Amino acid sequence: MGAVFSSDMVSATKEIDPIGVQYTEEIRDSETVQSTASNDTEQCEKQEQWSELPSLPLENIYSFLRREDQVNMSLVCRSWSEEYGSPSVWKTFRFDLTESQLSLDTCPVMKFAQRYSSMFRHVEIETPLFSITNDLMRNFCRYVIQFLQILSKNTQIISIQFHSFSVCLIHMRNPPYNEICRAIADFLSSQQYLKRVEFHYCFFRYQETVEILRNIIDNSRETLTHLKLRGFSFEESMKIFKDSNVAQKLPMLADLPRLKTLDMDYSFIFENMVARQHDAISIQRAKNCQTLVLSKLILEYDNRLQQINKLRGLTSTDWWFIRKKCPYLQVELILRMDEPSRREREFFIVPNMPITRLDYKCGEFVMGMESNVLLGHLLACKTNDNLVTLHFDWGEFNHHPEEQTQHLSPIFVPFLQACKNLKCLELLTYSLTARILAGKSTRISRESANRYFIPTQRQ
Repeated sequence: MGAVFSSDMVSATKEIDPIGVQYTEEIRDSETVQSTASNDTEQCEKQEQWSELPSLPLENIYSFLRREDQVNMSLVCRSWSEEYGSPSVWKTFRFDLTESQLSLDTCPVMKFAQRYSSMFRHVEIETPLFSITNDLMRNFCRYVIQFLQILSKNTQIISIQFHSFSVCLIHMRNPPYNEICRAIADFLSSQQYLKRVEFHYCFFRYQETVEILRNIIDNSRETLTHLKLRGFSFEESMKIFKDSNVAQKLPMLADLPRLKTLDMDYSFIFENMVARQHDAISIQRAKNCQTLVLSKLILEYDNRLQQINKLRGLTSTDWWFIRKKCPYLQVELILRMDEPSRREREFFIVPNMPITRLDYKCGEFVMGMESNVLLGHLLACKTNDNLVTLHFDWGEFNHHPEEQTQHLSPIFVPFLQACKNLKCLELLTYSLTARILAGKSTRISRESANRYFIPTQRQ
């Protein structure tokens, strides 16, 4: 069959006019050229369509990319390059240097800061957490000072975050430490529209702590709404409080009339920002004093990082005064204690303290005894009147889960019945035997919180 077909094809080919063949080939070549041109046109049209993307989609694309990828994207075409220089791309800027960047004599990030810093609105400064040499750390200190000096020329920044400066501040000698603190203070003094300021584990000394806080308050007191000071200062002592001249330098909560959220460690700085000792006269005046808009106070205490003997504590009267000043205040209290004592519970949880969220984590203990004492204290302080969210991390115990459940059930039910506003309960326990379901936390709605208690265990 194939042979007959081949013979027919050869015979038919001999009968074709050579001129016709040439004409056919010319047509074929013409069609090929047209097809190639058509494909090129389609490619060009596609490229033109991509290059004609409106600003909003381009902004969204840029927002999902790392800075290096943004640079590559800006090289695609003219319109993408123009969008790269728009305020939306540079509204948020993160100063986070890699080890290779720290090894250079000149930081490449500085050219972007010099050119686009006027468009920065939200800035994060991250300290490298990888293991680096002293030379690289000195380079980081030098670069971050240069960056802050550039930022000081931009007075339109809305939020600033400093992360893990303790890595360089604790290990560097005084000159770099003093220079960084001075650069931070100068930057803060240049800003008048900050709404959000956050310090995450920077651990400044007392003198720099006061200066930084004063600069925030003196220059952004009318705009600041969110202040976070976690691991902010490490030099805290009752000696400072006893020195009235020194204590007076610390700011008061009333110095921030627009502040809505304060998130910080339960510390000496906090105690002096929120309230001082009030005599009978000041309490009477509190009834007529101007109220503040502060509505959320997040406090964390970890006895591994902070010693209770360095604190004076806030009394029930102090909290009464605070609630007069801040009638809409809600407190989220986070307690981390290896071996909690009655003194610590009574120190941090007092009457008139409007706790809406309690996050309580402790180490190994006898759960039945500990929970009985804790819940009894919460009821005595009327904490149940405001409590909306309750999280218990009971730590590890060596007793049988069934025995622990028997201890907990009669204790929790009356307590939950007294919590009229409770919407979420999270209970996490650890057992070496773990005979019940592992690794789950229990969430109980308001309707069921007063009726049911479901303990869970995790290995």
